[in-house]
Amino acid sequence: MRELQLKLRRVGAVKVIEMTGVLDAVAFTEFRATLMRVMEEVTPCIVLECSGVTYIGCAQLKELINLGHDARLRDGGLKYVGLPRVIRHMADLIAGDELMEFYDDMPQALEAFRRLSACGCT
Repeated sequence: MRELQLKLRRVGAVKVIEMTGVLDAVAFTEFRATLMRVMEEVTPCIVLECSGVTYIGCAQLKELINLGHDARLRDGGLKYVGLPRVIRHMADLIAGDELMEFYDDMPQALEAFRRLSACGCT
């Protein structure tokens, strides 16, 4: 397994976190701290670029669902780009009725933030 690596950048008002490697219980502690720092902004508008992710544990997927819910409560959002099909399928099963927003590419995810009129992400 490959250790999780994160790279942060900004596209307009949206923060992009590029992820590569494995998001397991050990890596999630550092990842969660990074994500929480980003979410402390006035409006947490975050895209997780996941095309380089090879594994996300079930408990970590559940925690991501909860963090996405928290972001929406603050008029922001958490969107996923390039999540591998197997992980995406597992996320759908775990999420149930909770909303997880998956996109094939970055322009689609950024456009989704632009379409939210109540969102402060534009």
